[in-house]
Amino acid sequence: MNIKILFLKYLFYFSLIFLFVIYLLPGNLIEFNEVREKTLLEGSIKHFYYFSYLTTIGLFVYIKEDKFYALILLLLFLSLTIEFLHLFIPLREFSYYDVLANVLGYLFGLLIITFIKKYITK
Repeated sequence: MNIKILFLKYLFYFSLIFLFVIYLLPGNLIEFNEVREKTLLEGSIKHFYYFSYLTTIGLFVYIKEDKFYALILLLLFLSLTIEFLHLFIPLREFSYYDVLANVLGYLFGLLIITFIKKYITK
């Protein structure tokens, strides 16, 4: 296996673990500075960036493998549901805007990979 692809695969797995740790810890354990009111853009844009990054890296790594289409569904499911877990975690708040940002980030990453896949298969 190509060393660059292997590095990206490990980076993808690390990013998934990091996502679960950050999303599922109670809010008081991850707030390092004083809590203040965030604007819509400040809060949700991070979700967009992270899910577009995660989708792009994950799908790129598996672009030529059989797991590619299963990963598309898994990442879509993850982007839709992980924010709902905040309803059950102390000191975390649920936001429909964050769900929207997660899904839009996923779709943006999927769009990037769609163009790359067309380029690779030509």
